[in-house]
Amino acid sequence: MIVIGITGSVGTGKTETSSFFKRQKVPVFDSDYEVSLLYKKPVVLKLIQEQFPLAFKGDRLLKEELASIVFEDKKKLLLLEKIIYKFLNKSRYSWIRRQFRNRKRLVVLDVPLLFEKDNKRKYDKTLVVTCSEKIQKIRVLKREGWNKRRLVLTKRQQLTDKKKKKLADIVVYSDRGKRYIYNTVIDILNKSIYFKKRSNNKVISNFKK
Repeated sequence: MIVIGITGSVGTGKTETSSFFKRQKVPVFDSDYEVSLLYKKPVVLKLIQEQFPLAFKGDRLLKEELASIVFEDKKKLLLLEKIIYKFLNKSRYSWIRRQFRNRKRLVVLDVPLLFEKDNKRKYDKTLVVTCSEKIQKIRVLKREGWNKRRLVLTKRQQLTDKKKKKLADIVVYSDRGKRYIYNTVIDILNKSIYFKKRSNNKVISNFKK
């Protein structure tokens, strides 16, 4: 099984790029979506509330308040990540095993902090999605709960696009348009038959760690 990791800074077009893989019937693990599900689980909310009581109104998590707390304090951010990644890694491992059982030849994992928090060696190919800072800013500030301050703080926690492009095997420029992204995805899939494969047991063991 071939594992492709997609990454990129907030607002650069990861989700759109992943959607093109989905349209080609490639299984995609969406880390952001999985995290959104975790924030609805009582066991996760309880752990977060124990550490960040000010981010709650009663039993309701105030996501914007939580974001403002953790992005202003690196230690608190690491604490939140420790809680979330424990559950996220379990979900991802289960997903990988399921794709193996379903005999999938190629899968994609959308991982926002692949180079910062993950291990590149887990993936057969890594793909970074990028765009101009102007386009990124326009996209992000249209999102609910986002402002310039949050964007700046978020980018500080991530590697620069320049560094990510050096680390990645493939670079996709999302501001070149949907047709360009689609053609790039098709090209990757066509070339994937030549990618060096690892044993399925090796793949699974890497994601168990």
